[in-house]
Amino acid sequence: MKIYVPHPYHDQEKVTQSNSGASLSGLNHIQALSHDCDVYVPAPEAVDYGPNLHGIRQAFETIESSRQWFARQDFDGVVMFEPKADDLAFFRHVCPAPIVIRLSCSFGRNRDFMDKVLNCYSLLRPWDALSPKSAYVAGEMGDLVFDPSHLHPITNGVNADVFATIDKLQARKEIATKPGDQRFLEMPVVGFCGRFEPGKGAYPFLRMADLNPNVLFAVIGKQFASVTHPPNVVFLGAQPYTQMPLYYNMLDVLCALSVYSYESCPSTVLEGMACGLPVVATNFAGAPELLGHSGRLIEIERFEDEPLNVTGYISPRAISDAVRDLLKSKTERVELGDKARQRALEFSWDRTAKQIIALFENLRIKRDAPACPIPMTISFAQSCDASSNLKSVAKGFNYLGSKQGPLPRIPFLGQDLPLLEGLGLHLMHYLHPNEVEAILSGLCDTRATAHKTLRKIRHLSDMLMAP
Repeated sequence: MKIYVPHPYHDQEKVTQSNSGASLSGLNHIQALSHDCDVYVPAPEAVDYGPNLHGIRQAFETIESSRQWFARQDFDGVVMFEPKADDLAFFRHVCPAPIVIRLSCSFGRNRDFMDKVLNCYSLLRPWDALSPKSAYVAGEMGDLVFDPSHLHPITNGVNADVFATIDKLQARKEIATKPGDQRFLEMPVVGFCGRFEPGKGAYPFLRMADLNPNVLFAVIGKQFASVTHPPNVVFLGAQPYTQMPLYYNMLDVLCALSVYSYESCPSTVLEGMACGLPVVATNFAGAPELLGHSGRLIEIERFEDEPLNVTGYISPRAISDAVRDLLKSKTERVELGDKARQRALEFSWDRTAKQIIALFENLRIKRDAPACPIPMTISFAQSCDASSNLKSVAKGFNYLGSKQGPLPRIPFLGQDLPLLEGLGLHLMHYLHPNEVEAILSGLCDTRATAHKTLRKIRHLSDMLMAP
């Protein structure tokens, strides 16, 4: 299989030193896919980055030359890492291969991410797909679109060879020498890994430290602002990706307290699990499906309006109780840590790659399935009311069929239709079904009415397509 990823290959050493989540995810996707198929990425000139991983010079000067370029390459699939509607519009016109867009979150900052996703959804061909990184995100998006069959959730993975258990005492000795803080050798240590900001649970973490003065609370990550904090909180700063296994292993408990609306598959949770840590996480987004029964989940109080993209409130006392219980019982910590490690092994990057490849195989079957369409024409004619007045289009829309005369008609079936359904069927000849969905959503008073109308016209259309 040949897969094209329109994302330049970044030097592995630079990416791992930067610890950028998006760059690391892209790098891991590309490398894992190259284990099972040939992967091509854009480059100034042809170059091989490794086994099955090739840089290729693009020829996108015109639409026609782009079509010819893709025809010569004969790719089996295209993987996009971001929902960019302009890029998708281009690829669907020039590339016959299925396109899969990986989606990292649900709503995004100020919900702009969902607008980008919906724009891409409207451009999908029947054999293209959106691939959220958690079933949670697929569910959130599935509530907003008519056809959730385009959504195929596939989680990210974790490198369990890099993130593995090491001797905790040795890890603490090494960490203790860096800030010169002997408390790492004297006190239980609870960790926070990631950007230290409100949506990640920064303030509940600080309040929890207030409640547990005999526990050391370590923050590993970039600090969003200087804050007043208890003396038992230590800020260790952002660390390179290659050093993170050491920092995970010096912890007794890891806290993953995000309530951001744009997190779906928190890598911190997977990495901590792979290092054999008991994890206390919020029962929100993708964390529950990663943890399963190998950690503790804390309920949050949801906000309806999601101010500042923070979707809920976490009780510091609830977190504190869960952490304190784990610190009291080394047996439980070890048991949960072992379960977490075993569960993390199920989320390998190779598994992620194989699921993406299997998705492409299914999409290609869908694309190549034979069909025998029967031409369906819609004719439009004016009609009068009881007073011999011509019915207006606006009036026709208001009736939505119950009292409307037969404006649209399917001559082949002798079928009269409400105006909205006839218009939808007519547009299906020229636009993709998801674009028709967008039009109907704008014309109807509610999404439910639009989806009801769309369901009927898509069923009528499907009836005239014999496999």
